[in-house]
Amino acid sequence: MNAAEFRAEQLKALHAVQAGTINPNGVITGMRLEDGSYYVLSRYGNDVWILPDSLFSVGIKDTQKKLNFLRVPEAFRGTLRSCMAHYILSGIEGRSRPKGCTISKFFGKVTSFLTWLHDQNITRLSEVTPLIGHQYVNFCKGLKNRKRDPIVRSSLVQYLVAVENLHILSQQSDDPMQHLWPESSARHLAGLTGQGSDKFQEARTEIITNDILGPLFQSAVEWLDRVEEIVSLRARVNAWKSEGKSSNFITTSLKKLDWTIGGIRTAEQHLQTACMCIILITSGIRVSELCSLKNQCAFKTLDEEGEPFHWMRGTSYKTGVGACEWLVAEITHRALAIAELLVRPLQAQLEQCIFDLRSNNPNSPDISRLKGHAHRLFLATKTKQNNRIGTLSINSVITRLNAFAAQCGLGWRFAPHQFRRTFAVYAAHSALGDLRYLRDHFKHWSLDMTILYAMSRLQDAELYDSVGLAALSIKTDLLEHWLEPDAILVGGAAEPIRAFRTKNEALVTKKDRAEMAKTISPLVHLRATGVAWCTADTGGCNGGQGVEKTRCADCGNAVIDKSRKTVWQGIYAQQIELRDLTDIGPGGNERVERDIQRCEIVLKGLEATEEDLAYVAT
Repeated sequence: MNAAEFRAEQLKALHAVQAGTINPNGVITGMRLEDGSYYVLSRYGNDVWILPDSLFSVGIKDTQKKLNFLRVPEAFRGTLRSCMAHYILSGIEGRSRPKGCTISKFFGKVTSFLTWLHDQNITRLSEVTPLIGHQYVNFCKGLKNRKRDPIVRSSLVQYLVAVENLHILSQQSDDPMQHLWPESSARHLAGLTGQGSDKFQEARTEIITNDILGPLFQSAVEWLDRVEEIVSLRARVNAWKSEGKSSNFITTSLKKLDWTIGGIRTAEQHLQTACMCIILITSGIRVSELCSLKNQCAFKTLDEEGEPFHWMRGTSYKTGVGACEWLVAEITHRALAIAELLVRPLQAQLEQCIFDLRSNNPNSPDISRLKGHAHRLFLATKTKQNNRIGTLSINSVITRLNAFAAQCGLGWRFAPHQFRRTFAVYAAHSALGDLRYLRDHFKHWSLDMTILYAMSRLQDAELYDSVGLAALSIKTDLLEHWLEPDAILVGGAAEPIRAFRTKNEALVTKKDRAEMAKTISPLVHLRATGVAWCTADTGGCNGGQGVEKTRCADCGNAVIDKSRKTVWQGIYAQQIELRDLTDIGPGGNERVERDIQRCEIVLKGLEATEEDLAYVAT
């Protein structure tokens, strides 16, 4: 059927549900084929409804796209079918139409509620009272996560919101449920409103720490350096196979090279994961956006001075933005090129599979499914699905990342959003570094999000917003610390801060220093230089960067606190080594002595003793 006919069939099914009649053949979901026609995936009477790929972001498992009504207690199946049909085809009035993951999660949480009702010997929604509703709230509060800890409030609220939505949807069925907490709400019951909720609101995804991110990135780069070795080994094995060499011959030949077939396969997987690490760390994209990347997604532009900027194209799903572009580092392009090189054999197999399907059955729905994966960079052979080739799922990417970290000797367990928040925090801390475009490209000195929003509509504004929020949070925490009476500060801008905090009347109108810091942080220009914090609101300074890293020591705009002590200790140790050189000339010697004096002034100001300086020098 064509698009108009398909939509007409869906409307028929919706009208039947609203009229309280059952039409087992009513069309619920379908997918668009190559020729523009539609293939029906689910009808009202099916025990399992399949949601189309178009409702999901890339990287979602097929099992998460199915609604299995056989999991629902039999007494509630008819009612839930009616509610789900209304939810999928029409949504909830006043809200946007639900996406695939929203539908799937709602179904899962409602199934949990209905199963709990069944265990309480309740067989109709109309029998559920507010008292029973509050008993269910208490039951949910006792649920445990995989670590056997109580579920967090953000998870608890999902169970309760599902009940609220079921109440709304059930009004269209023949078994309507009353509102179970008419004087309250799911958010309030989950503890997300009122006193005590602020702590939750400020809770964030854990960032990846320096001692994890550094070795992870370094290992990823080292794997990228091995690409020629690994690819040539795979090519040699394929050549032997095409020549008809026996498995024993291939195994023996590889053994002479200290390799095995399994070792090559593992190396290829680690190399692919290394590409993922580089891309995630240097771009701040979500894992779903990583899975969306396709061939030739890397491109360059030049500024007015001919300076190249590296870009990456992909798809952003969470906010419905669609096509998106991210500014990345040069090494990101290298990782993308290697990922494209590695995936070519699987892409070729996929193209052959599509060709065979088209030859046998031009209208096969599998053609459209496979074409959606044909040009993606991160494919894998799914052994549990008859060796079917498809895009890596988000869970598989996280599993790969954890395995890669393990081979680095790191015990970190990654979460999908960690790289994005880590990127934002590091970008906010960074003056230039690997993320120098955050200042240079947007032509402004501080991280002012107003300018960022004026950029191309294809850019990831939400990521820039995350960077801005991270920058504001860092700035507020710094100012709060600097306002503490015993905070040790060094630098030209330290004296005005010390003078300000000694005036008690300045704090009278504020509850505490935290409130004062939040009030004044938007008014203070603050950026990192790598060795200090700069309060200047104009550009043109190169302090903390290049060859003159000590320039911030006697700058009137610099503030140096104990968080930068180890950095200055490292610079001091390097200058002590340079002092022993005999071939740098009088100018070089003078420069070294000046930098040593600057370091000593800073370190003594940060309460480093003579013994500390002597220890660093050795």
